[in-house]
Parts: sequence; C-alpha cells; structure tokens
Amino acid sequence: MNDRQDMSESLEAKLVVLGTQGVGKTSLVVRYVKNTFDPASASTIGASFLAKKVVVDDCLVRLQIWDTAGQERYRSISKLYYRSANCGILCYDITSEASFLAMHSWLLELKKNVNNENIIIHIVGTKADLVNADPSKREVPFERCVAYAAEHLGDDEAASWMGMDTCHEISARDDQGVDEVFQVIARKLVERRAEIERVRGYAGGGGEYGDSGGTRDGMRIDASLDSNEKKGGGRCC
Repeated sequence: MNDRQDMSESLEAKLVVLGTQGVGKTSLVVRYVKNTFDPASASTIGASFLAKKVVVDDCLVRLQIWDTAGQERYRSISKLYYRSANCGILCYDITSEASFLAMHSWLLELKKNVNNENIIIHIVGTKADLVNADPSKREVPFERCVAYAAEHLGDDEAASWMGMDTCHEISARDDQGVDEVFQVIARKLVERRAEIERVRGYAGGGGEYGDSGGTRDGMRIDASLDSNEKKGGGRCC
C-alpha cells in the first residue's frame, strides 16, 4: 500500500536553508534527515537536497529540504533554488555576531527571489553545544533573535508572539532542538495546505522539485552547477 493510500491527506513542501558559510546549515539538515553528525562536513557547493516524510495528524508531509551554499561566490547560484519555496530557514551561529548580522542579507535575497508572498520563515541559532559548555562564547542573546523576528517577520499586533514562535536554538552535534524546528514548520505547512496546493496549481504542478534529477528520502544530491568545484574544498561545522 502506498503512502497516499495510507494517509487521508498528503502534501509536498519545499524548504530552503540559508545562512553564511560555516554556521552549520548542512549539519542541521543531515542531523534531521539522517540523524548523524560529521564535524568535518564539506562546504556545500551550489545546493544539496534531502527529503524526509513526516506525519502531522493524518497528513503525510514530504519535506524537500534544499541546503544552499553560504559562500559569497555561490550566492548567485543559490538564488536559483529559492523558487517555489514554501519555507525559508535562516541560520546563524550563536557564537558569532557577524553571522547574525549577515543573516539579514539572506532574508532580503529570499524575499526578493521567492515567488511566494506567504512563505513561512524560521530563524535557527546553531552551535548551542558550544554555549552550553562555555556560556561566555555566546555573542547573540536569544532575546535579540526574538526581537529581530518580531521586527522583520511579524506584525505590530502579534510581534512578540511571532518572534517566540519562529526562533530556535539548536545543536546538531548534540541533537538538541533539531526535530522541534521541523515539527513546528511541518504543522504550519499542513495548516496552509490548501493555499500551498492552490499556488502550485497556478504554477503548473510540482515540477520545480525535480530540478536535481530525482531523489529518494534521505538521499543527498549535489545540485552544484559546476561539478569540478567538488575537488576543492572548504570545511564547515
């Protein structure tokens, strides 16, 4: 019996993960999808793609997660993967104020390039394990993230609630808070299922998810436009 027969409802949703190089975007995604952590994972080139199925109430949700490159030289390529995104996850390193400040440019690029005015946006502060071990390493208080979200993602009436609802601090290394990020997002996607399917229908179907040539759940696909770059390397945590 297939998944659509098992569940009364089903939904496909595209998520894009953005942030500067080294904040741990790949570690976040791989921890969630594969439940593994590699402290020496290679920097993403262009974008990579992973998928995971989750169930919210009686709805089967297939999350298609695009992990985009954070290096400046790949930013023009990364924009190609924003199309038809239903959710954007902005990442920063809570031990790096510079990464938090840089996050705003990613938000502006996402809003400029995505063709979805009602895109869900969440903010994730990474590397909580470093602060747990040594609180003096924290450079970005959680309250600062909440205030940012309230200003840029919420409205005046519900600003503080919006900030608390969309901000997270996680540790991919220690598997702290990772599942919760995607659980909240998946529930919001299901709540907006009718809108998501309506927009997709106007766009002509779900072909936007097949740009990389196909996937299987939990399988990473390098969507780089230049395969020769794979020989180079950068590392990230």
